[in-house]
Amino acid sequence: MAKLTMTIRPEKAAVNNSGEKSVGVDLYLDQISKAEPFASLFTIKAEVFEAIKADMAVNAFDPSKPVNVWRNPDGSHVLIDGYTSVRAAAELSLLRVTAYEKTFASEAEALAYAIHTQRDRRNLSDAELLRLIELVDQPQNGFHSPLAPIGATEGRHQKTAEITADAIGISARKVERARAVLADPEEAAAVLSGAKTIHQAAHDVKARRATKSSTKSKPQRRSKATTMSDEEALAEGRRILILLNTLSASDPSATRRNAYKSAATMIRKALK
Repeated sequence: MAKLTMTIRPEKAAVNNSGEKSVGVDLYLDQISKAEPFASLFTIKAEVFEAIKADMAVNAFDPSKPVNVWRNPDGSHVLIDGYTSVRAAAELSLLRVTAYEKTFASEAEALAYAIHTQRDRRNLSDAELLRLIELVDQPQNGFHSPLAPIGATEGRHQKTAEITADAIGISARKVERARAVLADPEEAAAVLSGAKTIHQAAHDVKARRATKSSTKSKPQRRSKATTMSDEEALAEGRRILILLNTLSASDPSATRRNAYKSAATMIRKALK
């Protein structure tokens, strides 16, 4: 099978599915499977989850707001959109939910569709954007075959940052900043925890790289005073060594001669 990639554009995914007539079908929860990368694609916000669960506890599952599942040729259903609603239904012990069945040619196409549907209904945090960029950038192990690197199947010449940006709906510049952050585990962790924005983390990465580059490009120079001091110390060591050699040769005491020789040996090692 030909290798596929996340370079597919969301609007293309919509076109690919335009021939389908979306009709809600009731599916039992045990008929729906959860799988990566969809399961962790977006964070389930606590306040949204509680609101949906409270409404569902009173009115049951609202069929006008179905979840989206990927219907595979073998009849299995993979949840690609609607994880918050399915979780709420499960916690309320509901047996079924209403779902739209979708078919996709690849995991990449399904992923592009999931991103497209979610990004239009929520304000994505920088932590969510960072996870999305990492996910779209990296080859995915799909249900059919490994996916090629970004841009591998594009017929036109286009920067990979622009392709990723197009899939997520952000600027290519933000993708480039995010990639710089993802290359630095410390800064990536700061963004994912909400401590920094992508812009702040990218700025800090750039500043740290500039500092390291400056340190490497400018070898430390010793001052003239330090150099002269070292030369004087070496000269003094040589003078002492000559004196010790003279004493060890002329002193009548064998004990002192051995002491002179030991001292001379240590000084010779220090002068090397």
